[in-house]
Amino acid sequence: MQNVKLDWEELRNAGRLAFEERRFQECEQIWKSALDEAVKGGTDAEKATSHMDLSELYNGAGQYARAEPFIKSAIALREEKFGADDPVLAGCLIALAQNHGLQGQLGDCEHLYKSALQIYETTKGADHPTVADSLQELANYYSSVANFNDCEALLLRALAIREKTSGPLSKEVASSLKTLARIYRKQGRFNDADQYYLKTLDLKEQVLGKDHEEVAESLRSLANNYSYQGKYVEAEPLYKRSLEIYEKKENPNHSEIATNLHNLAVLYYKMSRDTEAAMLYRRALELFSSVLGTEHPEVATTLLSMAKFYEERKKYDKAETLSKLAVSIYEKNFGPEHPNVGIALRDLAQIYEAQGRSMEADKLRQRSHNILGK
Repeated sequence: MQNVKLDWEELRNAGRLAFEERRFQECEQIWKSALDEAVKGGTDAEKATSHMDLSELYNGAGQYARAEPFIKSAIALREEKFGADDPVLAGCLIALAQNHGLQGQLGDCEHLYKSALQIYETTKGADHPTVADSLQELANYYSSVANFNDCEALLLRALAIREKTSGPLSKEVASSLKTLARIYRKQGRFNDADQYYLKTLDLKEQVLGKDHEEVAESLRSLANNYSYQGKYVEAEPLYKRSLEIYEKKENPNHSEIATNLHNLAVLYYKMSRDTEAAMLYRRALELFSSVLGTEHPEVATTLLSMAKFYEERKKYDKAETLSKLAVSIYEKNFGPEHPNVGIALRDLAQIYEAQGRSMEADKLRQRSHNILGK
């Protein structure tokens, strides 16, 4: 029996399944085959879509630099074929802005987000749900550069659109409430953040049910906010309930479980419950490495957190090993000048200083200063 050759759409769907199941290498092969099919005899829209598929894959694997040229190719194809007011082009512009943000390249992000917003407002109308989504993307950018006044104004406009188009009891309104809560937390407005996280949690429980994964995510966000305020006793049961929801799922999201394990480890570290913290750190690291790969940025983030834990307990050899590995992972994914690299180098310098290795610490601090500017 001869092998049946899949067409472009079938290859896309097969790749999507592999991506959702985090079989990244298999997904890459399939989506590259889909791109080949589109290039041979497909439409410009299919070519652009395949480029965006591959960019999504590389972004999902933490390989942001590899994703960037695929997004740019999709943008060029959409502009040439469908013009500058193409709504699909707007989505590609947002994807490029997000990608640049992940790489720490913020220079053109505002322009890209604003261009996408203008396309959506022109083609869909000022009160369309897609406009609300675009407003939120621009607001997220403003949050990342600490422009909280413009950020809040955009989020309130997005919330008004969602309340009008989706109704007050909807997932869309819950999304706006959650984003506002996060912005208030970043500003240190913890009481406001508490209120909006609680509103988000209540709304999601009403709309989705108490055991939905988005309820678990809201529980974790509220717990994080309590933890930032030192309300550890209030945070612990929320983290545990969130973790329980994820673990009970028939097909559990292991990445989310790992995130919860990591957050609970940090909480126990802050509460000086060292044995429990160390155990949960190891479980989180093993799960992240298994699900995402040993060189994913989430693995590096967990390594740095573990390093801080061991540093404060004067176990400097362990802390140094973990920090060095985190630096290496960040450099491989983001390049040597990314802010994450600068932060990791600064942490490693503190470990060297604590060991009396001042010259090595000074070199790392200088390099960190060159990256971060502070």
